[in-house]
Amino acid sequence: MLREEGVKKYSAVLFDLFGTVALFDREQLPLFAWNGQTSRSTMAGLRLLIAQEMPQLDFAQFLAALTEVNRELAEERAREMREFSSGYRFLLALTRVGLEDGEDTRRFAEALSQRHMALLAAATTIPRTHVELLAHLYRTCRTAVVSNFDHAPTARAILRTGGAISHFHQITISDEHGWRKPHPRIFADTLAALGVPPHEALFVGDSPQDDIVGAKRVGMDVAWVNASGGTVPAEVPAPEYIVRAIPELRALFT
Repeated sequence: MLREEGVKKYSAVLFDLFGTVALFDREQLPLFAWNGQTSRSTMAGLRLLIAQEMPQLDFAQFLAALTEVNRELAEERAREMREFSSGYRFLLALTRVGLEDGEDTRRFAEALSQRHMALLAAATTIPRTHVELLAHLYRTCRTAVVSNFDHAPTARAILRTGGAISHFHQITISDEHGWRKPHPRIFADTLAALGVPPHEALFVGDSPQDDIVGAKRVGMDVAWVNASGGTVPAEVPAPEYIVRAIPELRALFT
């Protein structure tokens, strides 16, 4: 839903990545059968890698350790709004099952991270209509990506493969930056890099808490990408715009 009257002119548009610019399709992940249940998960690829490269590692113990590490880090991320890299997450899981924190373990943690990320990237696409919008905006204003993601090379690879990376003046990934949305620092630093004050910028994202709340705190207008047709949570400030997908924003920049 775009406002039909009094459309504001923006000097910059900042985008979330996943669920906004890039779309993830879980059905493109491999099938993973475990304890009588079948799901789509990168764990299928990780189990194969462990069987090939470190068969002495008990996969059930590794999976239990990784599940616990993921829970702990998710809680800490939410509390501290700091990012932890994908490689660090896998390293913690490996040391939890008894591997020594040395060069070989760190190298294998990175291999697990790379396999996990390759499978995620293969299930992620950027629609052509999204690229066309980004190309248009790049010519008319300053553009940026601000993403919570724990492996910046994969985020950049997805943008590159999708043909979108050249349409951003600034790319800020929490893995490189250190802070995660909704912390104001990741928004403020991106705006500073663009040379644009908050009141002249529009933030576009699909997460009510990370994107709407975070951007509003620093003084930006927000376009909420509401692909499912839900409602804004009661505790979240109302966004200026609601769209199903980012190509609908073209009407603001004609």
